[in-house]
Amino acid sequence: MPISKLQLSLAKNTMHWFDSQLQALYKLAENYDNCRVDNSDDSVDDVRKIRTKFIDNVQSLVDSVIKLNDISGCVAAHDGFLLAKAGSVTDSDALGAMMQESMIIAQRNKKTLDLGEIQQIVVVGEDNKIAMISVGQLTLGILSSKHTNLKELLKRKPK
Repeated sequence: MPISKLQLSLAKNTMHWFDSQLQALYKLAENYDNCRVDNSDDSVDDVRKIRTKFIDNVQSLVDSVIKLNDISGCVAAHDGFLLAKAGSVTDSDALGAMMQESMIIAQRNKKTLDLGEIQQIVVVGEDNKIAMISVGQLTLGILSSKHTNLKELLKRKPK
């Protein structure tokens, strides 16, 4: 799903902080996917640079999200392995596995349930919740109290 420069420009003017950060990550993820699929003209160093830029931006976003009040932890995972982490995450392995399995089940059933592409999953427990957001092949996880209004909180840029 390519995003035009006009769409990115309009999005930056109308969306809140977190959405603008996700849009930038989507673009980087798309660039990385494209170079992996058709890397005949790209050197290994070029592919590595694109991947490193993506991972650095993911870590930067994770580090920024944790600065928001009421966010206890933020992670980024791929295939159940955490690539970036900030804040309090009691069991990284369990969280990575939960995020992976949740996305696999949602992806497997999206057509049957007429959901379209999976964008996010929210699991709310008695005390806390986790929002899992799909970014290409990566999943971001944001942990907070179950009463935290993530939509409102993520509109504001962290200090």
